Amino acid sequence: MEFSCPICVSIFSFVFQFFSFDSGDVFAIPPTFSISQDAFLQYLSLGNITIDLPALYVFGDSFIDPGNNNYLKTVLKSNYTPYGIDFEGKPTGRPTNGRTMVDFIAQIAGLPFPPPVLEVSEASKKNSPTGVNYGSNSGGILPSPRLADQLFGHVLSMDEQIALFENTTKDLKDQFDNAESFAQYMSKSLLFFHIGSNDLGIFWEFERHSNYTVEKYSQFLINELSKQLQKLYELGARKFFVTNVSPLGCQPTSIAIEKPKTPCSEEKNMRVLNYNEHLSHLLSHLQSTLPGSKFVLGDLYKVFEDVFASPASYGFTDIKNSCCIDLFRNQTRPCAPNSEPCKERNKYVYYDPFHPTESMNFLIARRFLKDSSVSSPINLLQLMQA
Repeated sequence: MEFSCPICVSIFSFVFQFFSFDSGDVFAIPPTFSISQDAFLQYLSLGNITIDLPALYVFGDSFIDPGNNNYLKTVLKSNYTPYGIDFEGKPTGRPTNGRTMVDFIAQIAGLPFPPPVLEVSEASKKNSPTGVNYGSNSGGILPSPRLADQLFGHVLSMDEQIALFENTTKDLKDQFDNAESFAQYMSKSLLFFHIGSNDLGIFWEFERHSNYTVEKYSQFLINELSKQLQKLYELGARKFFVTNVSPLGCQPTSIAIEKPKTPCSEEKNMRVLNYNEHLSHLLSHLQSTLPGSKFVLGDLYKVFEDVFASPASYGFTDIKNSCCIDLFRNQTRPCAPNSEPCKERNKYVYYDPFHPTESMNFLIARRFLKDSSVSSPINLLQLMQA
């Protein structure tokens, strides 16, 4: 007997489109903006687990900037539409259509979105125990080259972000009964890093390529990052999640400018891979030498690589183009102000020529949380529970 059930076929197609139970094992569409922690954990099939994370502190660049650049003298801002179109329709400074990877991590932990440090009032500085975000669009491990400062204005380097974090710790200490309780709070809090993209991208291209070989430059960056992470350890931090750098040579802007004969700019990706290898060794070394520390590597490069290899498995149909239109209409600039972005934003990897969509950010967060192939030596969820 022939089986005929149009509605059954429709339901099956819907389920298949948004859920994959093989190598992808992902949800293509992020949950609603106002979802509760319990509902989010159920949505991720995490069951009745407990996450006792007191705070989330975030450092890095545009991938995680929630709006700090709005308060700096720089042209590098994303505080206009169509940015934020899915962040309750509000452009905040996040260079994407909705939430970033750290926003999802905060929701999963049951924490508010870590506010931009430059937005926190003087009164609130002594009452922000759930975390702060220091990220700055175009920030790097190193300070910006002079030419970048002249063209774009000042952004927060990693050293400046750490100095602001040190001020935060001083402001918060009075909230705790004693030094031991503050040390316990610091040791349980999570520090999240997305840094290095600008050092290996525009900073290299503007200036540093003339002073270093790729290998020497990677070593220099790693030495500087090592000192910065150790400084944070000295301030009491113990739980570190550090992403490596994504394949910059596959960004729409790289393809548009360099016009490689291969799908991506292999020269740029090889530079990234060189740094990423050194980063992996650094984090292992720091964990082995700093008592009580936990350093976890988030393999962002592999997350993008997996999506590029099999987009449909992850719910994407466009891995090459940005969702929004830039001023020059050639995928070399940020979104044009007040332009209309693509309709099916959940199908695009990139929102603008540089940054991932909310759906891609959700995929990144989810894989870091549960997938040991992109998060080592433990996954992010295990680190949050440690």
